[in-house]
Amino acid sequence: MKESETLDVKALLEEAKASEHGEAYRTLDKNPNFRIGVGVRLTTPNKHSFFVEILLYLCPSFKNADLNVLEKSLNCLKELKSRNYALTCQDGNCVSCEATVSPTRLTEEYGKIRALITAGFG
Repeated sequence: MKESETLDVKALLEEAKASEHGEAYRTLDKNPNFRIGVGVRLTTPNKHSFFVEILLYLCPSFKNADLNVLEKSLNCLKELKSRNYALTCQDGNCVSCEATVSPTRLTEEYGKIRALITAGFG
């Protein structure tokens, strides 16, 4: 997604309403070290929550541990934790980092997180 674009939160919400699982998700940026996306979950028929999610892959090569990648990941994890992101270990050598945000701040938060993560791995 280009920085000047905004997310269509209404379309995302409509997709979640039509979904069997009551959730919609868009991957906006990814590389071998991370994936950044945004989504919405229906919590009750008339309530929903938007979120930003980052997956950090700790050992993307699945061969040898790359200390440089691990150090960059750790720095990003510390910053995300300080921004009140929930950090959860997942299968597949990754950590899921997620924060709930208002729909009016979704584009702004994605931009900040994209800058943080891409600078961290740049």
